[in-house]
Amino acid sequence: MDYSLSEALKNTNITGLKRLIAIYDIMCQYWKRLRLRMEESEYLKLPLGIAILHGIGLFHVGGHVWQCFSRFSPSFIPGAGQVDGEILESLWSVLNEISPSTQNATISGRIEMLDDHMGDSNFKKMLDIGECMVLICITSSCE
Repeated sequence: MDYSLSEALKNTNITGLKRLIAIYDIMCQYWKRLRLRMEESEYLKLPLGIAILHGIGLFHVGGHVWQCFSRFSPSFIPGAGQVDGEILESLWSVLNEISPSTQNATISGRIEMLDDHMGDSNFKKMLDIGECMVLICITSSCE
């Protein structure tokens, strides 16, 4: 997870951002030694001058102790808006619809078919990402 976060921040244009929200299912435990782990590694880096706010997606935060809800729920993070912080779980319903058609396929055929559907979903998101970025920019006044 450390590597994924480090690479995502390194390869995403976050220039000018003052803060970002990292949402992870077990953020209440994960963030505790995050900066120390990054500092001790020669390969992992966090950007300087940016505050990282910690959250747990609404799908998972309900299963944590009650203190986690008030500290990590995106509902209480200023600027988070209405976000559940989940994407994979929301895609399961679509995959459940096509999964019966994979029952008679070989394992590799099943993997390929599910991968094709996920790739199509990602492609459709990429087509619309420009509109989403414009809407975000307009609604947040692009400071």
